[in-house]
Amino acid sequence: MPGAVEIISLVDNYVTASGLLAEHGLSFLVRTADQTILFDAGTGAVITHNLREMGINPREIKAVVLSHGHYDHSGGVKKICEVTGPVPVFAHPGIFGAKHKIEPGQEPKYIGIPRSQLELEQKGADFKLSQTPIEVSKGVLLTGEIPRRHGFENEANNFYLLNEEEYVADDLADDQSLVVTTAKGPVVVLGCTHSGLINTLDHILDITGADRIYAAIGGTHLKDASPERLAKTIKELPRFGLQHFVGCHCTGFVASSALAQALGDKFSYNYVGNVLKFA
Repeated sequence: MPGAVEIISLVDNYVTASGLLAEHGLSFLVRTADQTILFDAGTGAVITHNLREMGINPREIKAVVLSHGHYDHSGGVKKICEVTGPVPVFAHPGIFGAKHKIEPGQEPKYIGIPRSQLELEQKGADFKLSQTPIEVSKGVLLTGEIPRRHGFENEANNFYLLNEEEYVADDLADDQSLVVTTAKGPVVVLGCTHSGLINTLDHILDITGADRIYAAIGGTHLKDASPERLAKTIKELPRFGLQHFVGCHCTGFVASSALAQALGDKFSYNYVGNVLKFA
């Protein structure tokens, strides 16, 4: 029988409690009956501090999952390995690409993982890299690559890969989400959802065989979405049957406001220290 899941926000852009720290980054502690999993690790600036402040023993973490290779989700892996000891790290093989952001009129800025694969392995990271869905723990699935079936979500971005001496568009094939099976349906943990929120939720229905999604929490990368994209996203959401949607990180104020209006009390905004429990 699928059990309960507890999701604790360790790193996010927003904080309300004294003693905890926020940053531009994301990390969740995902507890199930079988295992404790760290989903993303922020930049590394605040994660170990927040673990201490919340009284969480890092050695409770038995697996790490990286949603993609941007620094604000992967930069803390080195610090986590230093306090957990050797730990499996589940991710897509594309996380180590030379990821850059290029703003008009500015020099390219590196935004990928700040440490090499070899350096992280020397610290204890045991990488489990897969392009296809992979089971992280009993009842916990990493999505694998997410098909881009909804054209309205394929808006242009300023993300690039440095391929030898040439910058090429980064389609962020390494973007993944985590799915926890519960008795009420899948609970989805999102990183930045660069693949598109609707693309991601549709893919999760496909790989789980579920007919609805009970809850979703995380970043949606709707902060720069066009009004047309945002309207189409909100129009699609009801068919997933979401009972809880917790936005954060790269969702943005305008998109969060629109989601709150559309979903009512099913929507809430996340913050560092937030604890969510789903039966």
